Amino acid sequence: MNVKKKRRPFSVDREKRKARRSALRLTERTYGRTEENGNTIENKRVIEKSAERAESLTIVQEMAQAFISTVEFYKTDWGGAKPHDEAIKEGLLRNEWRRGYVEGLEPEKVGWEHIAAVGEVNVNDSLTLWGRVREAADDELESGKRAAQVTGSRTEPYALAQFLAIRDSFADQWQPNGGIESAMIDMMTIAFSLQMYWSTIAHQRAVQIHNSQEKELNRQENKGWKSPYQYEADAVEQAYKLADGYNRQFLRVLRQLRDLRRYSPVIIQNNSGQVNIGAEQVNVKQ
Repeated sequence: MNVKKKRRPFSVDREKRKARRSALRLTERTYGRTEENGNTIENKRVIEKSAERAESLTIVQEMAQAFISTVEFYKTDWGGAKPHDEAIKEGLLRNEWRRGYVEGLEPEKVGWEHIAAVGEVNVNDSLTLWGRVREAADDELESGKRAAQVTGSRTEPYALAQFLAIRDSFADQWQPNGGIESAMIDMMTIAFSLQMYWSTIAHQRAVQIHNSQEKELNRQENKGWKSPYQYEADAVEQAYKLADGYNRQFLRVLRQLRDLRRYSPVIIQNNSGQVNIGAEQVNVKQ
Protein backbone atom coordinates (compact mmCIF):
# COMPACT_ATOMS: atom_id res chain seq x y z
CA MET A 1 0.00 0.00 0.00
CA ASN A 2 1.42 3.34 -1.09
CA VAL A 3 0.84 5.81 1.72
CA LYS A 4 1.41 9.45 0.86
CA LYS A 5 3.72 11.07 3.35
CA LYS A 6 2.42 14.26 4.90
CA ARG A 7 4.54 17.35 4.66
CA ARG A 8 4.17 19.95 7.36
CA PRO A 9 4.54 23.63 6.44
CA PHE A 10 7.99 25.09 7.00
CA SER A 11 9.51 21.65 7.60
CA VAL A 12 13.22 22.28 7.14
CA ASP A 13 16.22 20.02 6.74
CA ARG A 14 18.36 21.57 9.46
CA GLU A 15 21.56 19.97 8.13
CA LYS A 16 21.07 21.45 4.66
CA ARG A 17 20.28 24.83 6.14
CA LYS A 18 23.41 24.71 8.26
CA ALA A 19 25.50 23.78 5.23
CA ARG A 20 24.03 26.65 3.21
CA ARG A 21 24.61 29.19 5.98
CA SER A 22 28.17 28.07 6.63
CA ALA A 23 29.17 27.89 2.95
CA LEU A 24 32.06 30.28 2.27
CA ARG A 25 31.93 32.80 -0.54
CA LEU A 26 34.75 35.03 -1.75
CA THR A 27 34.23 38.78 -1.86
CA GLU A 28 36.75 41.05 -3.54
CA ARG A 29 37.04 44.56 -2.18
CA THR A 30 39.08 47.45 -3.52
CA TYR A 31 40.34 50.17 -1.20
CA GLY A 32 41.62 53.41 -2.72
CA ARG A 33 43.61 56.29 -1.27
CA THR A 34 44.53 59.53 -3.02
CA GLU A 35 47.89 61.07 -2.12
CA GLU A 36 48.78 64.74 -2.08
CA ASN A 37 50.43 64.54 -5.51
CA GLY A 38 47.19 63.25 -7.00
CA ASN A 39 48.25 59.64 -7.39
CA THR A 40 45.69 57.00 -6.39
CA ILE A 41 46.83 53.89 -4.63
CA GLU A 42 44.51 50.90 -4.80
CA ASN A 43 44.62 47.87 -2.57
CA LYS A 44 42.57 44.79 -3.41
CA ARG A 45 41.63 42.23 -0.80
CA VAL A 46 39.73 38.96 -1.07
CA ILE A 47 37.59 38.24 1.98
CA GLU A 48 35.98 34.92 2.88
CA LYS A 49 32.45 35.39 4.14
CA SER A 50 29.45 33.25 4.99
CA ALA A 51 25.87 33.95 6.01
CA GLU A 52 26.57 32.52 9.46
CA ARG A 53 29.62 34.74 9.97
CA ALA A 54 27.77 37.84 8.78
CA GLU A 55 24.96 37.12 11.23
CA SER A 56 27.44 36.62 14.08
CA LEU A 57 29.02 40.00 13.37
CA THR A 58 25.58 41.60 13.46
CA ILE A 59 24.86 39.99 16.82
CA VAL A 60 28.14 41.32 18.26
CA GLN A 61 27.22 44.80 17.05
CA GLU A 62 23.81 44.57 18.74
CA MET A 63 25.51 43.39 21.95
CA ALA A 64 27.83 46.40 21.95
CA GLN A 65 24.93 48.77 21.31
CA ALA A 66 22.94 47.20 24.15
CA PHE A 67 25.75 47.82 26.64
CA ILE A 68 26.17 51.39 25.38
CA SER A 69 22.45 51.96 25.92
CA THR A 70 22.75 50.64 29.49
CA VAL A 71 25.65 52.98 30.23
CA GLU A 72 23.84 55.94 28.70
CA PHE A 73 20.78 55.20 30.84
CA TYR A 74 22.79 55.56 34.05
CA LYS A 75 24.10 58.89 32.80
CA THR A 76 20.56 60.29 32.50
CA ASP A 77 18.46 61.71 35.34
CA TRP A 78 16.39 58.52 35.41
CA GLY A 79 19.55 56.50 36.00
CA GLY A 80 20.97 58.78 38.67
CA ALA A 81 22.94 61.19 36.42
CA LYS A 82 26.17 59.33 37.15
CA PRO A 83 29.57 60.24 35.65
CA HIS A 84 30.79 58.11 32.74
CA ASP A 85 33.11 55.89 34.82
CA GLU A 86 30.45 55.18 37.45
CA ALA A 87 27.88 54.54 34.73
CA ILE A 88 30.16 51.87 33.26
CA LYS A 89 30.51 50.24 36.68
CA GLU A 90 26.74 50.23 37.12
CA GLY A 91 26.37 48.70 33.66
CA LEU A 92 28.79 45.91 34.55
CA LEU A 93 26.90 45.22 37.77
CA ARG A 94 23.66 45.16 35.82
CA ASN A 95 25.14 42.63 33.39
CA GLU A 96 26.24 40.44 36.29
CA TRP A 97 22.68 40.48 37.61
CA ARG A 98 21.30 39.59 34.16
CA ARG A 99 23.64 36.61 33.83
CA GLY A 100 22.18 35.21 37.04
CA TYR A 101 18.74 34.57 35.57
CA VAL A 102 19.11 34.52 31.79
CA GLU A 103 19.25 30.71 31.63
CA GLY A 104 15.71 30.49 32.95
CA LEU A 105 14.24 33.02 30.51
CA GLU A 106 11.89 31.94 27.77
CA PRO A 107 13.49 32.53 24.34
CA GLU A 108 10.99 35.23 23.35
CA LYS A 109 11.89 37.23 26.47
CA VAL A 110 15.65 37.24 25.86
CA GLY A 111 16.80 40.74 24.96
CA TRP A 112 20.00 42.12 23.47
CA GLU A 113 21.02 43.23 26.95
CA HIS A 114 20.93 39.61 28.15
CA ILE A 115 23.01 38.42 25.19
CA ALA A 116 25.45 41.28 25.83
CA ALA A 117 25.72 40.32 29.50
CA VAL A 118 26.65 36.75 28.59
CA GLY A 119 29.04 37.96 25.88
CA GLU A 120 30.92 40.06 28.42
CA VAL A 121 32.30 36.82 29.87
CA ASN A 122 32.39 34.63 26.76
CA VAL A 123 31.35 35.67 23.24
CA ASN A 124 30.82 32.05 22.18
CA ASP A 125 28.32 31.57 25.01
CA SER A 126 26.41 34.64 23.83
CA LEU A 127 26.23 33.21 20.30
CA THR A 128 25.02 29.92 21.80
CA LEU A 129 22.26 31.86 23.57
CA TRP A 130 21.39 33.54 20.29
CA GLY A 131 21.27 30.09 18.67
CA ARG A 132 18.75 29.00 21.30
CA VAL A 133 16.56 31.99 20.45
CA ARG A 134 16.97 31.26 16.73
CA GLU A 135 15.99 27.60 17.14
CA ALA A 136 12.95 28.51 19.22
CA ALA A 137 11.80 30.88 16.47
CA ASP A 138 12.21 28.09 13.89
CA ASP A 139 10.17 25.72 16.04
CA GLU A 140 7.46 28.34 16.54
CA LEU A 141 7.19 28.92 12.79
CA GLU A 142 7.21 25.23 11.89
CA SER A 143 4.66 24.30 14.57
CA GLY A 144 2.18 26.97 13.46
CA LYS A 145 2.22 28.93 16.70
CA ARG A 146 3.69 31.97 14.95
CA ALA A 147 0.73 32.17 12.56
CA ALA A 148 -1.74 31.42 15.36
CA GLN A 149 -0.42 34.42 17.26
CA VAL A 150 -1.76 36.71 14.52
CA THR A 151 -5.34 35.56 15.10
CA GLY A 152 -5.03 35.44 18.87
CA SER A 153 -5.44 31.64 18.84
CA ARG A 154 -2.55 31.00 21.25
CA THR A 155 -4.43 32.09 24.35
CA GLU A 156 -6.35 28.86 24.96
CA PRO A 157 -5.40 25.25 24.13
CA TYR A 158 -8.60 24.49 22.21
CA ALA A 159 -8.33 27.70 20.16
CA LEU A 160 -4.78 26.73 19.16
CA ALA A 161 -5.96 23.19 18.32
CA GLN A 162 -8.72 24.63 16.10
CA PHE A 163 -6.22 26.80 14.24
CA LEU A 164 -3.76 23.94 13.74
CA ALA A 165 -6.57 21.67 12.52
CA ILE A 166 -7.30 24.11 9.69
CA ARG A 167 -3.60 24.51 8.94
CA ASP A 168 -3.03 20.75 8.79
CA SER A 169 -6.04 20.22 6.51
CA PHE A 170 -4.69 22.77 4.01
CA ALA A 171 -1.18 21.32 4.24
CA ASP A 172 -2.49 17.78 3.73
CA GLN A 173 -4.13 18.79 0.47
CA TRP A 174 -1.44 21.07 -0.96
CA GLN A 175 1.69 19.41 0.45
CA PRO A 176 3.63 22.73 0.57
CA ASN A 177 7.13 22.62 -0.82
CA GLY A 178 9.51 25.21 0.61
CA GLY A 179 9.12 28.44 2.51
CA ILE A 180 7.00 30.37 -0.02
CA GLU A 181 4.27 27.75 -0.32
CA SER A 182 4.36 27.20 3.45
CA ALA A 183 3.88 30.94 4.01
CA MET A 184 0.86 30.83 1.69
CA ILE A 185 -0.62 27.97 3.71
CA ASP A 186 -0.26 30.06 6.86
CA MET A 187 -1.77 33.11 5.14
CA MET A 188 -4.77 31.05 4.04
CA THR A 189 -5.16 29.60 7.55
CA ILE A 190 -5.09 33.06 9.12
CA ALA A 191 -7.57 34.48 6.61
CA PHE A 192 -9.96 31.53 6.95
CA SER A 193 -9.80 31.58 10.77
CA LEU A 194 -10.55 35.31 10.91
CA GLN A 195 -13.30 34.93 8.32
CA MET A 196 -15.04 32.36 10.51
CA TYR A 197 -14.53 34.52 13.61
CA TRP A 198 -16.04 37.67 12.12
CA SER A 199 -18.85 35.72 10.43
CA THR A 200 -19.75 34.38 13.87
CA ILE A 201 -19.61 37.87 15.39
CA ALA A 202 -21.78 39.32 12.63
CA HIS A 203 -24.38 36.59 13.05
CA GLN A 204 -24.40 36.95 16.85
CA ARG A 205 -24.87 40.72 16.61
CA ALA A 206 -27.72 40.40 14.11
CA VAL A 207 -29.48 37.72 16.19
CA GLN A 208 -29.03 39.74 19.37
CA ILE A 209 -30.62 42.81 17.75
CA HIS A 210 -33.49 40.73 16.42
CA ASN A 211 -34.16 39.11 19.80
CA SER A 212 -34.06 42.40 21.67
CA GLN A 213 -36.50 43.96 19.19
CA GLU A 214 -38.81 40.98 19.47
CA LYS A 215 -38.84 41.25 23.27
CA GLU A 216 -39.54 44.96 23.03
CA LEU A 217 -42.47 44.41 20.66
CA ASN A 218 -43.93 41.67 22.88
CA ARG A 219 -43.59 43.87 25.94
CA GLN A 220 -45.47 46.72 24.30
CA GLU A 221 -47.97 44.29 22.75
CA ASN A 222 -47.41 45.83 19.35
CA LYS A 223 -46.87 44.20 16.02
CA GLY A 224 -44.52 45.24 13.28
CA TRP A 225 -40.86 45.98 12.83
CA LYS A 226 -38.91 48.27 15.06
CA SER A 227 -35.84 49.53 13.21
CA PRO A 228 -32.53 49.07 15.07
CA TYR A 229 -30.45 51.94 16.29
CA GLN A 230 -27.87 53.15 13.79
CA TYR A 231 -24.90 52.12 15.94
CA GLU A 232 -26.28 48.57 16.11
CA ALA A 233 -26.67 48.39 12.33
CA ASP A 234 -23.14 49.78 11.89
CA ALA A 235 -21.73 47.12 14.21
CA VAL A 236 -23.35 44.33 12.19
CA GLU A 237 -22.20 45.83 8.90
CA GLN A 238 -18.65 46.24 10.21
CA ALA A 239 -18.46 42.57 11.16
CA TYR A 240 -19.81 41.44 7.79
CA LYS A 241 -17.33 43.67 5.95
CA LEU A 242 -14.44 42.22 7.95
CA ALA A 243 -15.64 38.66 7.24
CA ASP A 244 -15.97 39.46 3.54
CA GLY A 245 -12.52 41.07 3.48
CA TYR A 246 -10.86 38.01 4.99
CA ASN A 247 -12.78 35.80 2.55
CA ARG A 248 -11.39 37.82 -0.36
CA GLN A 249 -7.92 37.59 1.13
CA PHE A 250 -8.25 33.81 1.42
CA LEU A 251 -9.34 33.42 -2.20
CA ARG A 252 -6.59 35.75 -3.42
CA VAL A 253 -3.86 33.74 -1.72
CA LEU A 254 -5.45 30.50 -2.94
CA ARG A 255 -5.28 31.75 -6.54
CA GLN A 256 -1.67 32.81 -6.05
CA LEU A 257 -0.76 29.39 -4.73
CA ARG A 258 -2.54 27.75 -7.65
CA ASP A 259 -0.73 30.01 -10.14
CA LEU A 260 2.61 29.31 -8.46
CA ARG A 261 2.09 25.61 -9.09
CA ARG A 262 0.65 26.15 -12.56
CA TYR A 263 3.48 28.28 -13.92
CA SER A 264 6.34 26.28 -12.45
CA PRO A 265 9.08 25.33 -14.96
CA VAL A 266 8.30 22.26 -17.05
CA ILE A 267 10.67 19.31 -16.46
CA ILE A 268 11.35 16.95 -19.39
CA GLN A 269 12.92 13.57 -18.64
CA ASN A 270 13.95 11.56 -21.68
CA ASN A 271 15.40 8.60 -19.81
CA SER A 272 13.67 6.31 -17.35
CA GLY A 273 14.07 7.24 -13.74
CA GLN A 274 12.50 8.99 -10.84
CA VAL A 275 11.82 12.72 -11.14
CA ASN A 276 10.78 14.94 -8.25
CA ILE A 277 8.08 17.34 -9.41
CA GLY A 278 6.92 19.70 -6.66
CA ALA A 279 5.73 17.65 -3.75
CA GLU A 280 5.10 14.52 -5.82
CA GLN A 281 7.52 11.76 -6.81
CA VAL A 282 6.72 10.42 -10.26
CA ASN A 283 8.27 7.41 -11.93
CA VAL A 284 8.68 8.17 -15.64
CA LYS A 285 8.86 5.27 -18.09
CA GLN A 286 9.76 5.23 -21.76
